[in-house]
Order: sequence, then C-alpha cells, then structure tokens
Amino acid sequence: MPQTHEVERLTYEPIPTPDLNKVSISAPFQWLKQGAADYAAAPLMSITYGLIFALIGAGISVASINQPQFALTFWTGFLLVGPFLAIGLYRAAQMRENGEKVSLGKCLRTLGQHKVAVSVFTLMMLLIMVAWIRFSTLAVALYFGQLSPGIEAFSTALNSSEGLSFLTVLFASGGVFAFIVYAASVLTLPIVIDKKAEMIPALITSFKAVFEQPAVMLTWAALVAGLTFIGMATFFVGLVFIFPLLGYATWHCYRDLVK
Repeated sequence: MPQTHEVERLTYEPIPTPDLNKVSISAPFQWLKQGAADYAAAPLMSITYGLIFALIGAGISVASINQPQFALTFWTGFLLVGPFLAIGLYRAAQMRENGEKVSLGKCLRTLGQHKVAVSVFTLMMLLIMVAWIRFSTLAVALYFGQLSPGIEAFSTALNSSEGLSFLTVLFASGGVFAFIVYAASVLTLPIVIDKKAEMIPALITSFKAVFEQPAVMLTWAALVAGLTFIGMATFFVGLVFIFPLLGYATWHCYRDLVK
C-alpha cells in the first residue's frame, strides 16, 4: 500500500511594525511649533548643529560653482549628512520630552549606541543616491555627448526647447529619487533611536506612514523642502536655524504618528 506524505504548508508571517495614528492635515505646522520650543530650550547646541550643517552646504556650493557635472554628486553627499547629523537633535528632543537636561555629550553618544543601525541606514541611502548619480550622469552624457559638460553647455540648454525638455525630465527623475529617500527616512531613525523597532520594521513603518496618509506627509515634505530652500537661498545662513528646527520637528512628527 503506497505511503502518503503530508506536505507542510509554508505560511507567510508579515513583519510586525508599530501601529500608526491618524493625524490632521495641520499636524506638520504643530510639529514645527514644537520644534521651535525645543530650539529655544537648547539654543547653544541648536546653533552648533545648524552652523556645522550650513558650513557643509556652503562648502559644497563653492566646490560646485565651476564643476556643474559634479554638483549632483556633491549634493547627494549633502543629503546623506542631514539625517546623520539630525540623530543628535532627535535625542535632544527626546530628552526634553522626558524632562531630562539636554546634554550635547549624551546626544553625540546616541550615534555610537546605534552605530550598526545607522550604518545600515546610511548604506541603504548611499545605494539609492549612487543609483541616481549613475542615472543622471548617463542622461547628461547622452544629451551633451560628453561626461563633463561645462556650465556654458547647461546655459545653452536653457535657451532651447529640447534642452528645457531634457532638464525637465532630469529634474522630474530626481524628484522620484527624492521621494523614495524621503519615504525611507522620514520616520526610520527616530523609531530606531526610541527603540520602538529594528531597522527593517522601522523602514516599513516610514513607508506606510507616507502611503497611508499622503496628504499629511506630502504637506510635511513640502514644508521641509520649502524651508530648506529658504535656508540655502540666504547663502546658508538660514540653515543655522532651519536645520535644527526641522530636526526637532521630525522627532515630534514621529511621536505624533507612531503609537
């Protein structure tokens, strides 16, 4: 009599992630208000963080003036520095929330305590940025016929319909990559620092927040982008105040969204 063997069924268990709260469309403005209160509570540390970030941005701009072909690479590095530096600001906001005295030393030690998660996150962001650099470099080379077109070539492109179409497509593609970076980073590091979840669940939660509450999260993205542009348009002086403000506000964004 033939023997029958039962085949064990494989079941998929979804990765558990923190639950999310529903927030109003006006919540991002409240996060900024709370961030401003954090800034006022620790002005010296806030200015120090902002000054470091502003000086990095100014240095990148100077390096990019006569080398527009490398501007995307330079600014990619600048975008990677932002979340990395903001870790201390998240910790400062957490300390103030818990009634602790804000200490620069404790904020800096937070980076060492989460060095593995931060390294994984930075590597992931770096891979996304490298993909964007490769894509944009190839697109520029195909259009201009060279890998390193000068600033005159870009100026000429602005004076033709074909050139404008190319630049529109290029910047639109950059917007797609920027959206991916935003969705991946908006909540991930605050969740990890607060020990609510490990890196992968935190990353999934960040994407879920963006896709489940697009109006709120796109409003927040617009505020972040708009304020950052203002900071850059003021020759980076504004970033001394805006960068810490956004760092603190991002913590309150996480606290409001994640149960």
